[in-house]
Amino acid sequence: MRSRRVSLDVVIAAGLFGVGVVLYLSGLFSLGTERTDVPLAVRLVLLAALCLVGCARRARPGAALALGTVLFAVDLVLGPSVPVWIVLADLLYAAVRHGSPRVGRAATYATGIGVVVLAGVVLAAEHDVRPAAGALVVSALFFGTSLWWGLAIKRQVELTDIERERARAHRILADRDREAAVAEERNAMARDLHDVIAGHLSSIAIHSTAALSRDVDPAVRESLSAIRTGSTAALTEMRAMIDVLHADAADPAVAPPRLADLHVVVDAARATGTDVSVDLEVGDLPTVVDHAAYRIVHEAVVNAMKHAARRPIDVAANRTGTALRLIVRNDLDADSDETRRVGRGLANMKHRAQLLGGDCSAGPCGGHWVVRAHLPVGSAS
Repeated sequence: MRSRRVSLDVVIAAGLFGVGVVLYLSGLFSLGTERTDVPLAVRLVLLAALCLVGCARRARPGAALALGTVLFAVDLVLGPSVPVWIVLADLLYAAVRHGSPRVGRAATYATGIGVVVLAGVVLAAEHDVRPAAGALVVSALFFGTSLWWGLAIKRQVELTDIERERARAHRILADRDREAAVAEERNAMARDLHDVIAGHLSSIAIHSTAALSRDVDPAVRESLSAIRTGSTAALTEMRAMIDVLHADAADPAVAPPRLADLHVVVDAARATGTDVSVDLEVGDLPTVVDHAAYRIVHEAVVNAMKHAARRPIDVAANRTGTALRLIVRNDLDADSDETRRVGRGLANMKHRAQLLGGDCSAGPCGGHWVVRAHLPVGSAS
């Protein structure tokens, strides 16, 4: 960015030098006190020096204006010329536009004093108020226009920056309001989950534990044990979810379930008399993929137990390259109604897969109900 500024300053300086050379060669450079004894080469060298100072008009605006004023004074002694005045006006503009507020104020005050001093010098030299008034008006208009233009642009830039900062502050406040609303909604959801679902799960776990303490039939005991295990595991997951939903929970106390925790669901299914076979070859998976895969398999197994009770279930998960493939297959009842299977659970499975950039499908296939999921692994984090 700085090199681009320097390049632009060099281009401006070269352009001003070119304009000055044309004015000098054409003889249109005098401001009424032309001196014929000053060689043209001297004026060109003076103009070149002033333009060289102009190369620092934005990098060092105050220093450039101070040195340019010295060269301008030399030009006044030789006889004021238009090219030097043009370059000094540009340096004055750059000082108030790109300089600090202190430099801008100093340039403004110095210009006012310089205009008055110049008019006084002309009055003392000519002993006539008319040339002094002309010098005052010309110099005031010449340099005053540069001052006004530079201050106006700088003020506009400052106003733009203020508006931009104000818009950024408004965006930040809006983001904070949204975050507060989301946090409040999450806390409300956490309270509802705790008061309703977690309470029922706790009740199931307590009652199943109490039933297991009595002398019951072994088959019933196995079912009660599966109920207690499932309800306890569900309660643990529910508490982890409640911790995640709470806005002030920095880190959940319980990690989200993974495919390695699938034995809880499988044991519960087997306790009901369902034959479940599991084949997992997944290796090390990203947490988000592992958790999504667990939820998809869990939902598929629960649906199979609900709609095809005691029918064999096959669960297979294998990782091939950068993708994880899941297949959950179970036999269909002869009078099974497939339409009842299209519910919220299937929609949740598809949504979980799509969030990871994958896909999930479910439907009848050759006397079986098959759930297939494809979850990308390489791009997940």
